[in-house]
Amino acid sequence: MTQDTCTDVVVVGAGPAGMTTASCLAESGVRALLLDEHTAPGGQVYRSVEKVTDKRPADLNVLGSHYRSGSKAVERLHSSGAQYWPGTSVWEISAAEEPALAVGVVRDGRARMIQAGHIVLATGAMERPTPFPGWTLPGVMTVGAAQTLLKSSGLVPEGRIAVAGSGPLLYLYISQLIKAGKKPQVILDTRPRASLQTKLSVLAALTVDPASMFRGLGWMREVRREIRVRERVHRLRAGGVEKLSSISYESCDRQFTDEVDLLLVHDGVIPNTWLAMSAGCRHHWNVQQRCWVPDITGAGQTSRQSVSVVGDAAGIIGADASVLHGEAVACEVAACLEGKQPGVVGNAAHPLLAWQHRTLRRCLDQFYPPAQEFELPPDDETVVCRCEEVTAGEIRRVAALGCVGPNQGKAFTRCGMGPCMGRKCGVTVSRLIAEHHGLSMHEVGHYRIRPPVKPINVGQLADLETDADAHTD
Repeated sequence: MTQDTCTDVVVVGAGPAGMTTASCLAESGVRALLLDEHTAPGGQVYRSVEKVTDKRPADLNVLGSHYRSGSKAVERLHSSGAQYWPGTSVWEISAAEEPALAVGVVRDGRARMIQAGHIVLATGAMERPTPFPGWTLPGVMTVGAAQTLLKSSGLVPEGRIAVAGSGPLLYLYISQLIKAGKKPQVILDTRPRASLQTKLSVLAALTVDPASMFRGLGWMREVRREIRVRERVHRLRAGGVEKLSSISYESCDRQFTDEVDLLLVHDGVIPNTWLAMSAGCRHHWNVQQRCWVPDITGAGQTSRQSVSVVGDAAGIIGADASVLHGEAVACEVAACLEGKQPGVVGNAAHPLLAWQHRTLRRCLDQFYPPAQEFELPPDDETVVCRCEEVTAGEIRRVAALGCVGPNQGKAFTRCGMGPCMGRKCGVTVSRLIAEHHGLSMHEVGHYRIRPPVKPINVGQLADLETDADAHTD
């Protein structure tokens, strides 16, 4: 039988924010348990950094110095005394907080409950969904997925490649591809013409954080020197019968068609809020970043007293700022636990660094706005919900019947009821309904998330019930 585990703090997610939070807490004398779905620490940013350093050191030159720096965070985690459970998924956070929070996890194929005084969600970010005609064809994938293959296995795509969208990750990945010896045949940049306000924000960011800005501008300069770039792209379509064979698009009032084998798409990232939403934490719509973010007070305190959110899960801030945020949240949580005092306070309260990161983020948000046609697919035949094959036209028809929210929409379609539980379609569905009725995203709302947040089978639940019975005997 699986026995319950008790700890002071559970941290979910072993990316930059989660590793830093767990390390700081453990160094302060707090019993910290770090949970992560992956088999090694690092999150998406530093994925497989231990394996790459040990077994594929030549790939460090491809992935860059920032990726290489992740080794220090991993080493700190291992030496901090924090307990670390890889390969562990969280499927529930209890609604009750007394006498302690109960966190449902699956580890080694077995379900168990963890009792904790506090939980810190460092669930990071996910790529913003990009629905457009043909995006479900084999041969269309996200830039993030392609970069995951590069980091975890050293795999570089073959054939004729096109890359579409915008955002720092897009140019970083193409720069890495060039270093790995592969050049896409075309880049389809979906950004609109930069406004005066955007140009001023770039100048401000160059002033306060020149290192980060010049690094990003260096990626763009390298990529544009090597590869053809189409500007202000819209009306993107992927064509093919059983798999991708071509793409069509408009750029600067001209129509283009290219034959390609692989289309990589990226339109920025949004917070991974599913666990926080399922835990009952209040969220609001961030107009600048165009995504749902949790309501935060202090460093990372949510509307639930014993639940904090840190890093990109609290709003997109980037890896470097997530480290500082992790230190701040660790200090806040440690101070709230009876008899525990934070051991690391220096960087957590560094106002200059925090201001630099905020200024840089404002610049990036303005420089890389989400593509309007990805947010609100103009073609009714575009699939919005990949799991249940629900189109944008069906969502608009449901809205015309009087549906004013995504949860009500489940009475009309199965949108949001597939395996991803609305992760990929939730924002788009709410945006389509809001557009039809002329409502704000706050008025429309988001999907109501219920446990289990991650798949758990009947056998695992039955085993968990047996454990509960054993504790009461």
